Amino acid sequence: MSLPIGEQLQRISAKLRAEIGPAVTDEYTRTQTFMASVILERISKQIVLGSDHLKVEQQEVAMLHEQLARILVDVPDVIVHARLAAEESLEVAALGALICELYAWGADEKLVEDALSLIRPVLRADIDRRMEIAR
Repeated sequence: MSLPIGEQLQRISAKLRAEIGPAVTDEYTRTQTFMASVILERISKQIVLGSDHLKVEQQEVAMLHEQLARILVDVPDVIVHARLAAEESLEVAALGALICELYAWGADEKLVEDALSLIRPVLRADIDRRMEIAR
C-alpha cells in the first residue's frame, strides 16, 4: 500500500531537514537542501489542503452569489453582467471584475456598500485558506 503523494512529500521534506541537510558540509548545498525541504513542505500542504479548500471556496462563493442576487436587483446592467460572469466560475478571483464595477457605479451607493459587506468576508476567508498553506 502506498502513501498519498502529500504525505510522501512531507516525509521527504522532513528527511531533508532532519537528516540530509545537517550532514551536508558545503554551506551553499546545505542551504539549498533546507530550501528544498521548505518547498516540498509547501507543495505537500497545497496537495493535502487544495481540494478541501476548493470545495469550501465554491460553497462560499455560491452562497455569496445567492445573497448578491437578492440585493442587486435595481442596478445598472453592467453590474448584473459582472455578477453573472463571476457566478459562472464560482471562484473568488472572479469577484474582482464585479468589485471594480461596483466601485465604478458609486462607492456612496447603499447597495454597493451592502454588496461589499457581503463580499469582504468571502475574500478574507480566501486569504485565511491561503495563509494556512503558507504556514
